[in-house]
Amino acid sequence: MSDKPPALSVVIAATTSLAEARACLETIARQSDGRPVEILVTHSNGTPPADWVRDYPGVTFLSLPPGAPLPRHLGVAVARAAGEIIAVTEGTCEIGDGWVGAILENHQSPHPVVGGAVEPRDLRTPVDWAAYFSEYGQFMLPLAAGQTAEVPGNNLSLKRWALAHGRQFVDGEFWKTLWCRHLQAEGHRLYAAPSPVVYYRKSFRFWPFLARRVHHGRCFAGMRVAQISFARRVLHLLTTPGLPVLFCARVFRAVLPKRRYRGQFFASVPIIVLATIAWTIGEFVGYLGGPGEGCRHVR
Repeated sequence: MSDKPPALSVVIAATTSLAEARACLETIARQSDGRPVEILVTHSNGTPPADWVRDYPGVTFLSLPPGAPLPRHLGVAVARAAGEIIAVTEGTCEIGDGWVGAILENHQSPHPVVGGAVEPRDLRTPVDWAAYFSEYGQFMLPLAAGQTAEVPGNNLSLKRWALAHGRQFVDGEFWKTLWCRHLQAEGHRLYAAPSPVVYYRKSFRFWPFLARRVHHGRCFAGMRVAQISFARRVLHLLTTPGLPVLFCARVFRAVLPKRRYRGQFFASVPIIVLATIAWTIGEFVGYLGGPGEGCRHVR
């Protein structure tokens, strides 16, 4: 057996249940056949069922405590991954054709971080569409290849050497947004590639979705406070009330030019507006009092 590390490690985070990740895992395992690919699945189901271990003998299952937030899942998996390239997705995602090959191909370039496209699939309610457009609308196809300011957390790949930077956002827990911002501050560029595609299939109820946005906003601001001066903290606090207009404008600019799913978009606009207000409330509280329990709800 070769001691050479795999070319690619794929991390599948199943934060709610292991069962949700079966379709995702099966597709990746099939695409990896004959390639030097390592697959790691995080979950909170204790010991994996015997049929999972039997059906996927080469897969590493990493068990975390119930309720562990997504960054904890990712931090544990990234620490165990041996590949020169590490790809991250979520168990609720459906993997597009040729995803594994597209990631390997895109990392023949020198770019440290590559983000792919995120397409909607089987979304049923305006809340589901609002969640998609708010968080991933900018990554919907058509997606222009090239330098980008942001990459999606559920379709992200990176070169191992990049993890030596911003270790405070990697060790123990992997905070994608803050880590990417740290890389950019050091002069590294993020790259968008339309060929690796995942399909977003999450479903939400109205109030839990808004509560999630409050928690995420508070976590983001609370962690940001530790990285900035007191004067910058006050400045962010004073400008936070203007965020709903800014966020909504960003969503409109990202989605409307693509000329897709316009009916679903306009039907979900009221919820998108409420979602931006919920995030703003969370961010305001985070600047005032830190992350509190917000980061425990990042899933």
